[in-house]
Amino acid sequence: MSNVVNNDKVLFLITASYPFGKTETFIETEIQYLPKAFRKIVIISHDVHSNHKRELTKNIEVIRIPYNLTNLGKLKSLISLFDKKFWIEIQYIKKEYNKRITFGILKTMFISLANAKRLSRIYKNIINIYGSKNALLYSYWSNDSALALSLLKLKDQNIACISRVHGWDVFFESSKYNYLPYRTLLNKSNGIYSISQKGIDYAKNIWKIHSNNVFLSRLGVKGNKFKVSKEKLDFLMVSCSNIIELKRVSLIIKALSLITKVNVKWVHFGDGDLMNMVKLEAKSFLPNNITYEFTGRISNKEVLTYYQNNNPDLFINVSSSEGVPVSIMEAMSCGIPIIATNVGGTSEIVNIDNGYLLSSNPRPMEVASKISEYYKLSIIEKNNKREAAYNTWKEKFNANKNYTKFINDLLFISQKINN
Repeated sequence: MSNVVNNDKVLFLITASYPFGKTETFIETEIQYLPKAFRKIVIISHDVHSNHKRELTKNIEVIRIPYNLTNLGKLKSLISLFDKKFWIEIQYIKKEYNKRITFGILKTMFISLANAKRLSRIYKNIINIYGSKNALLYSYWSNDSALALSLLKLKDQNIACISRVHGWDVFFESSKYNYLPYRTLLNKSNGIYSISQKGIDYAKNIWKIHSNNVFLSRLGVKGNKFKVSKEKLDFLMVSCSNIIELKRVSLIIKALSLITKVNVKWVHFGDGDLMNMVKLEAKSFLPNNITYEFTGRISNKEVLTYYQNNNPDLFINVSSSEGVPVSIMEAMSCGIPIIATNVGGTSEIVNIDNGYLLSSNPRPMEVASKISEYYKLSIIEKNNKREAAYNTWKEKFNANKNYTKFINDLLFISQKINN
């Protein structure tokens, strides 16, 4: 890790759940780099229920606090009516976003501001224990936690704080009310790090964020062995995601049901609320030439081991919303070509050279036709796509390169503030 050195800084990393539970798996790679740059890392996890905890290095401590307001807290959030920031946001929604103030938006505004204030007090108490002079606060999501850090920054300019933005915390269209609260408050932080260029463009054009306060910082995965394709009878296609409405796993089943002349084995990694439903759909609609397997949730390491041992022909992602999918980065690190929907920042990783980019809301026939098109390619053409997929990972989503640069940015911000 060039340029990154041990120092006396303490990093406070705020997560939704990590290291508890089995989500936020993409943090597992980043957390391997952060301890090399900070004397201590304190993870503030908002998962207070899960008994499953991932292993951490010795200089990482974990504090668990609840994220959401209580029902009484939600009722008390009406006091936001007397906060200047609430009325500034009202005008911003009307004039800058050109939106009508709905009940849903009002409810979001009340609860979000009250929650951010509550979290800011908790975070302040935590960092005081360790000494705020050498602290850097990093919210992994641009949610109420990131707003809380901005509130801290408003009160104390000596506090260094940043947040990442991904997909659902960038695009209004991904939210229930087509709105995300208090985006202008994020301007008060020391930096907003987007995992995609699409996120930067959206923040500048829609949020009206200051252009000098939002930066591109791609996620990354470690490299794996790259294998070329060989002639074989069966065709192995894989997918990896939660089985929830947003991931549209049912669309994959509908597409495969239209493929009747090719033997395809489809393996899906992940589980979720719709697992039983998609299993039933697969059993009901997939023809005999399509075999399938739902592995349930398994570790990231097991998924990559499967890719290495079985050399899948194709990876598919048909989500309705994304940032830049880490699951696609992982597949490309093994040289697996991709079929994916053109949503969020997916077009920044998938193209005609390394796979196929579908429309944002494809019909099953569109998906099926791209699977068939890839199947019919010659071995040389398939291997060209495999090599392009691997090179995309190597050039843009290499963990060592991306996280080293990100950490250097964090240290620069921290040193600039404290000096």
